[in-house]
This record gives sequence, C-alpha cells and structure tokens, in this order.
Amino acid sequence: MHASVLNGASEVALTLALSCATLLVSVLADGHRQNESALREFRARVESLVNNSPNMMSLKGLDGRFLLANAAYARRVGRSPQGMQGLTVEELFDAADAAQIRAQDAVVLSCLEPRQFEESFLFNGVLSHLLVTKFPLFDAHGRPAGVGSVDTDITQTRQEQKAKREAEERYRALVEQSLVGIYILQDEKLIYANPKLAAIVGYQPKELEGMPMDLLLVPGEAVRIRQQIVKRYRENIAVLQYGTRAVRKDGVVVDVEIHSRLFDYEGKKAIIGVVMDISERLAADANLRLAAKVFENSAEGILLMDAEARIIAVNHAFSRITGYAEDEALGKVSRIFGDQKQLGRQAMLEALADRGHWQGEMQDRRKSGEWYPAELAISAVRDAGGALSNYVAVFSDITLRKQSEERLQFLANHDPLTQLPNRSSLTARLDEAIISLDCASGSLAVMFIDLDRFKLINDSFGHQAGDELLRETALRLQRAVGARGLLARLGGDEFTLVMTGFKDAAALVAAAEDTLAALGQPLRLENHEVYVTGSIGISVYPNDGTDAQTLLKNADVAMYRAKEAGKNTYQFFAAEMNTQTFERLLLENGLRLALERGELELHYQPQVDAVSRRVLGAEALIRWRHPQLGLVPPGRFIPLAEETGLIKPIGDWVLQEACRQLAAWDRQGLTVPRLAVNLSARQFEQQMLPFKVADALRAAGLSAARLELEITESMIMLNPVEAVRQLGELKALGVGLSIDDFGTGYSSLSNLKRFPLDTLKIDQSFVEGLPDDGDNAAIAEAILAMARKLQFQVVAEGVESERQAQFLTSKGCALLQGYHFGRPVPAAELPALLAGIVAVGEQRQLELMSGVEVLGS
Repeated sequence: MHASVLNGASEVALTLALSCATLLVSVLADGHRQNESALREFRARVESLVNNSPNMMSLKGLDGRFLLANAAYARRVGRSPQGMQGLTVEELFDAADAAQIRAQDAVVLSCLEPRQFEESFLFNGVLSHLLVTKFPLFDAHGRPAGVGSVDTDITQTRQEQKAKREAEERYRALVEQSLVGIYILQDEKLIYANPKLAAIVGYQPKELEGMPMDLLLVPGEAVRIRQQIVKRYRENIAVLQYGTRAVRKDGVVVDVEIHSRLFDYEGKKAIIGVVMDISERLAADANLRLAAKVFENSAEGILLMDAEARIIAVNHAFSRITGYAEDEALGKVSRIFGDQKQLGRQAMLEALADRGHWQGEMQDRRKSGEWYPAELAISAVRDAGGALSNYVAVFSDITLRKQSEERLQFLANHDPLTQLPNRSSLTARLDEAIISLDCASGSLAVMFIDLDRFKLINDSFGHQAGDELLRETALRLQRAVGARGLLARLGGDEFTLVMTGFKDAAALVAAAEDTLAALGQPLRLENHEVYVTGSIGISVYPNDGTDAQTLLKNADVAMYRAKEAGKNTYQFFAAEMNTQTFERLLLENGLRLALERGELELHYQPQVDAVSRRVLGAEALIRWRHPQLGLVPPGRFIPLAEETGLIKPIGDWVLQEACRQLAAWDRQGLTVPRLAVNLSARQFEQQMLPFKVADALRAAGLSAARLELEITESMIMLNPVEAVRQLGELKALGVGLSIDDFGTGYSSLSNLKRFPLDTLKIDQSFVEGLPDDGDNAAIAEAILAMARKLQFQVVAEGVESERQAQFLTSKGCALLQGYHFGRPVPAAELPALLAGIVAVGEQRQLELMSGVEVLGS
C-alpha cells in the first residue's frame, strides 16, 4: 500500500463525493431537527448521484461504521447498499484487509487531507486491484466527522501494465542476449548498442553510447554510409541491407552485414539495425572457393564417392589421367573398390575400416586399355553420427617417377659412360658369388684391368676423345670376355672381370691374353690412329682373399706389378707384393705430413765451367729424411707425389726454399752465381706458375737472372702450343730456362726452335761410357753441334771422371755437373765443397797457363 498523486478521473469522483458527503454530514448533524421523511429524501438524492457511478464510493463515521456505500461498492462486497449501513470493515473483510483499511483511515484523519492508496483485495475469490482515494469528512462546525472514499477498479489496467512490463522484459532479454548485434543510430551517433554489438567491435556497451559512427568504420566507409543515410531519409527508404567493414577497438578490421529499418525515436528519425559478423563466413567462402580451385586445378586426380563407392564428382586431372570424361565416370562404382583379391585391395579396405585412411601404389588402366602405376591416397569420411558417408581419393600417375627410379637404380649400379656394372654393383655381386662358393665347390678369380698411357691420350686429345676411348674399350672387353665372367668399370680407366667356373690357371691365362689382344688393336681418335694396351692383375679365391675387398685389392696390387714389368702384360698376385704395397702406403701417408713436419730438405750439386772449372751455379735437388726409412731418394717418392697431387705444394716449397737459401748464401758471402730448380709436370700445368716464381724471387730479394728453371722434354711436348705460352711468360720474368734430360724424349727440331730456351742438359745416360762408347759419343757430339747452331748453352750431367770431362770440353760443352766435381750435399756443407772445387780450378788454371797437359785417369 502506498500514496500516489491523484489523477483526473479520481478528482472528478472526489468532487462529487465531497459534495454529497458535505450535504450528508450537514443533515446528519441536524438530524434531531429533521423528520424521517426529510432524511429519506436526502438519501434518495444522494443515491441518485452516486449509485450510478462505476466507482466504489463509501462514507464512514469516526467509529468506522459505514454511513453510505453506493451500489458499485455493495455489489463488490456482496451486500446491498442499505445492508452495509452501520457495518464495520471487520464485518465485511478479512482481518488483514480490515486492518489495512483502518490504517488508511487513520492516516487521512491524522493529516486531514485527501490521500490515495493502492489496494489488492480478494472479492468473492477474485483478486482485484483498487486505486483508493480517501478524504476526511467534516461536520457543519468544521470538526472531523469521518472518512469518505472513492475506489476505482484498476485491475485491468494493472494487468495490462504487467503484461506490458513482461513483454518489455522479454524483448529486452531478447535484445540483450541476442546472438547478433543490435543498435539504434540517430544523428550519426549510437544511442543504443546491445552487448553482442559491443563484443563484435571490442568495446563495452557503455563506451558505445553516443559514439560517432565514423569511429567504428574503416576510412572511406563513413562517407559512403553518411550519403546512404541522407538518401534514406530523403526518399524514406524503410528497409536496407548492406555490407561494410568495421574497425575493432584493437584496430582489427571486421567484415559485417547490416539489416536496418527507419523508425521514429522520441520524435526524431532514427535507424534500428541488426549487425552480423561475417568475417568467418567470408573466410569460409574464400576457403571454399580456394578448395574448388584446388579441386579443379590440382595436378592429381581427385574423385569423391558415396558410401557405396559410386563416383559423385571428379576433377579435370582425373579425366586427363584416366581418359574418362566426367559424365562417363559419374554414378559408376570406382575401380578402386574392384577385385579385392587384386593388388592388395583387401588390405586397403581393412585400413579404411580401422584407421579411415590408406596410401599406397596400385595398378590402374586407362580408357585406352593401357596399364599405368598410380599412387593413391584414400580417406573415409563419416558424418556426425559416425556413419560412413563418403570416400575421397587422390591419385597421380607415377609412370615418370617409376621410370626415373628405375633409371636411378640402374645408374646406382652401373657406369653411365660404358653401361657396365659399377664398383658397388661389382662388390655386391662378388660377395654373392663368394657366398655361393662357400656353400658349394667352384672357382673364382678377379682380373683388374688398367689401360696404359690413357692419361697421355686423354690430355692430348681431350676428355671427349677419352670418353670415346673408354666406350670403345668397354665394347672390346665385352666381346673378348663373352660369357666367361662379369665385366665392370671401377672408374677412370680401370675395369674388372670376375670369372667363375674356370678349370685351371690356363683358362685365366687364356682370358687375360684374349683381353690384351683385344685392347692392343688400333683405333681411331679424331682422325688419328692410336694404340692402347692394358696391364692386368689377377687374384684367385680363396688363396688370394676370401672377401670381395681383399680380392680386389690384391688384383690391383698385381696390376701395378704388371705395369712395373713393362705394361701390356698380366701378373698373378703373389704374397710379397703386399710388402711393396705396404711400403708404398707408408710412403704416401708419410709424404702427406712431410712438409708439415719439416722432413723435406734440399741438397745442392755444383755446376762448373768446363774450361776454367770455376763454379758457375748449382742445382737444387730435393731429399726426404723419413723418420723410419732414413734419407729417401727422389726416385722413390717423386712419382708417388705426382700420382697423389702432392707434387704441387712440394714444388712450391722447393721454389721458395731454393730462393731463400740462395739469398742466405749471398748474405754469408758465398758466391753461387745461379741456382737451377726442377719443375714438375703438375707445376708446369698451373696457370699461376709465373706469379709463384715472381713471388718467390720477390720474397728472397733476388734478381730473376739468378734463377734457372728446368723442364723435362716430355713436359713441353705434351701440349707444345700451351708450353710456348707458359715459357714465354716465365722468360718475360728474366729467369733462365733449361730442358732437363734432353735426348730421352721425342721432341723435334722444328718444335725445339720455337721454345724460348737457354740451356740443354745432356742426360747422364748419354754421358755414361764416354769417351769409349761410340754410340753415346756420337749422340753427345750431335747434341752439342745442334745446340751451337741453336745458340743454346749445354750442361752435361752425370760426369764421373776427368776423361768424360775432357771429352765433353773438347766437343764444346759449356758446363759440367756430376760426382767428379761433387755429390749433392746439404746447404750447410756446400761452402766446403765449393772451396775444394775452387782450389782444384785454380790449380788447373796454373797448369793451363804453364802449358802442362792435364790428363784424365
């Protein structure tokens, strides 16, 4: 119960009630002066005023008894108007309602002012809501005389208000809990935004109230939307749907779709709208479009099937690979689920049932009937209930890959140049053959075949001609071997023949001789007829090895022995060969560390004037002081250095050390006018050789004229044109150039005169036996005569007696070198050796001046 402000209808009722009540009170107050008829007349008049009113009206005295109640009131409490007179509220209402009425009356009498209350009563079991207007009654003297009331039934109004409130609450809950954003926009500002819209743009709902729409749109969109709103207002476009891009509070752009409607809000035009975040939908649409493009443009064939394996979709690659058009495939059961006994299809079905996926290779057939290998990946797709709904298969034609794999497999086991089995294939098959022999009796031998002079031919005619030579050699060997064994190429110019099932050693000899005969036949390379021979080493199982590696190694050792025996021959492996091989391996390993350990050293042998015997120079000769083998002569390790490529760093060291030592002698006051240094073939091939020579001279502070470089005859004849260029660059430095071991090669005079040489060195093999050996004497005289014509200085090496020196001097030889004048000695011993030579030379000069003939012993 509460007081409220009087409304218009209540005021009218109250005015009427007050008028009646005043009249009634006056009459009642003067009742003792009035007769009964007058009272009835008054009551009749009052009843005529109030009984027809729909409002409930009543008057009560100070004692709380009803003085008057109209028909509406009487009907509500189930009494007659006359029957209510004199009754109290306790007689008409239950205790709680009666107490409520008493309290209201007390409030009015205490304040003596009209008051309004809301009451809820059960009338005849029906709950009613009343708006009660109560007012005080006064007698003619102005004294409180009672309480009047006008009760308006507002039950329907309250029910309507409650229904409206409940509807408002439902709609508010719907808007507040909506899964889409809802807003009201007026004057380009948000005047309402529900929580979902706030969540979409990353704000709190309160933050959006009054926010200009510009702040929520990407640049440029606000202008477009503003123009759209103006047009809507102007043309009264009630409903509009469009898409735009909003900016979240954190700066992330959100794609939204808006459905809006015009309406009036508080007397002004406004827009109410629904906002949906469609970013995920757009992304999903993009993914679907991308998936569709992938499906159509994939290089792999793709087909979709239903649960019964009927094809429901294929892509272009499917048609390209299989030859079947889309309409020919749709609705057909895929061949993937064909004969389950073929190609492991049962295993595929089991994998699909267990794991939902299978991947592997299958044989498929094109529309043309051609079989092809396919790589297939297939997955089973299940619906939300777990039931099988579809199969998705992706396959590709792997014909080219299979061919490539076969080609790679062939290349992995064969030499690409000759198509023969390679080393790995040979080793594997040799091991298999040995295992077979272990299980049964039989014979097995390995022949290691190496071509003679292949490097010379390869360097002279080029690698292309060398490859052609190897191909032709392979064909010849295959024809010579026939079915007697397995032929393989190990690499380079090395071939291997594995023979099994031969009777005895004579069969091996026959095979070796047939092989050598086939190799010895002439062949043409670039319009030149060339001859290539071979050297063969033979190892026999089990005497020479019980595994593939040992047999190959020992056959290789025997092959080197064949080369040492003069080439174009064969050798059976012997146990002592391994001793030589071990020594060779020891030398090779030690040689790789010799430079680092300082084990290499130079010895020097003087060169003297043939007439005066004055020292005009010396030759630097390399030696290796091995920690276990002692002093190793160059003849034992230089060929090994050439083979392994170590000759290049060794040659560079010799050049630098010789120049350094010559400068050191200069500082000591020891006169060595010129120093000769030998160049290896590998050094001479280097394009950087002139720069290395210049650097060595510069580092030692020597003039180029103090250095002479010795080149062998065979080196410059390998490539005469390149040799002329290289010698010209060296000559431009100012160094002297000499041909070593002249007469042992095959140079022609026409070529010789082209080279910018200074000196020829007669090989010691032509000095040996002079002057008694007529052939050597004739050769020496011819060389000296030719040298004089070509204006070359001549050095004779290997001079071991005075008679040889006398003979060479008499024939015009300029310089002599050999044991007769001194053996090669370390740098520290050279001063003493030179001092002895000088003393002998001075004695000879005195003898020559005195006319004494010097005779040799």
